[in-house]
Amino acid sequence: MSGPPPPGAAVAPPAGLPPLKRFARWAEMVLIFFGLPLLVALLLDPNERLRPWFEANGGGEIFNSARTAAGMVIPLLVAFTLIVLVFLLTDPTFPKRRLWNAGRAKRELKRVLVQFLVAAPALLAVAWVLAAYTGVMTTTNPDGSTRNAFLYLPRNMPWVLVFIGIGYPVFSAYPQEITHRAFFFHRYRALFPSDTALILVNALAFAWLHIPFWSVEALLLTLPGGLLFAWTYRRSESTLAAGIEHALYGWWAFFTGLGWFVFTGSIGT
Repeated sequence: MSGPPPPGAAVAPPAGLPPLKRFARWAEMVLIFFGLPLLVALLLDPNERLRPWFEANGGGEIFNSARTAAGMVIPLLVAFTLIVLVFLLTDPTFPKRRLWNAGRAKRELKRVLVQFLVAAPALLAVAWVLAAYTGVMTTTNPDGSTRNAFLYLPRNMPWVLVFIGIGYPVFSAYPQEITHRAFFFHRYRALFPSDTALILVNALAFAWLHIPFWSVEALLLTLPGGLLFAWTYRRSESTLAAGIEHALYGWWAFFTGLGWFVFTGSIGT
């Protein structure tokens, strides 16, 4: 006979969920990972299509307050991450090592770097094509003048890339991997018949997180990233590994100019 698990060990969750609990878990996932981003997007709609309805019902000030609150994207992300982190740390069925797991991250690092060295020139080429043959990389300044986002930061504001390299992994990439990988995989794994289905839906949820940007380009840019980061997390069971990979591609996106599509300052513009 096997004895009880050692103190602090994760207890495996049941293989399946009762129908009612399964429905509730699906509803929870859709609400958190698809409904909330959609609500933020509607509040931050550049055309403010919800404003007439609110004002017609005497809720103009409510709309203004909600729009201001929704615009605090980074604080909202940090708050959501802290809530999720508390949940994971107090859930006895969650293996806490997955929040870091430096050993597995170290083993994944060579593959992550090799893939990045292959993908980076391709992303640079995509940015150049978009800048040269389309207008989607052209941004408008507050004074009405325009500028091309392609390689704008390394050419004009290289010091900003240094700050992004320091702050982005800590305040954006790693928190998103806690919420969209560690929590998502642990909480909703039982809903899916296979790892492939789980990774696909997880990637869609990650891309949908960027719907407040009101940009098809943002969705197209983040969907492949979501697939890659989800696969890395599933393969390594290390949030650190997925966070490092996320930070690499995120920083490179800002270097090339593609980061404009996922820059929080462009929300609502």
